Amino acid sequence: MEISKDSLIGEVLLEYPEAQEVMLKYFGEQVACVMCPGQAFDTFAMIAELHGIEEDVVEAMLVEMRTVVAEIEAERK
Repeated sequence: MEISKDSLIGEVLLEYPEAQEVMLKYFGEQVACVMCPGQAFDTFAMIAELHGIEEDVVEAMLVEMRTVVAEIEAERK
């Protein structure tokens, strides 16, 4: 799965629950996307805009999240 700012949060968390830790690290506990039903149709970009999170923070989170996902994929093989 390619993860970008336009990825649906729910899809990413469903496939890679470990990504939740990365998301909370960058978005903070106040952004409760992991518990929100909106995660089914919200993207990382939408949530960042809604909560005033800077684009560079989103990009840093995505870089780390991709690294975590790559490690998970390597372990699955």
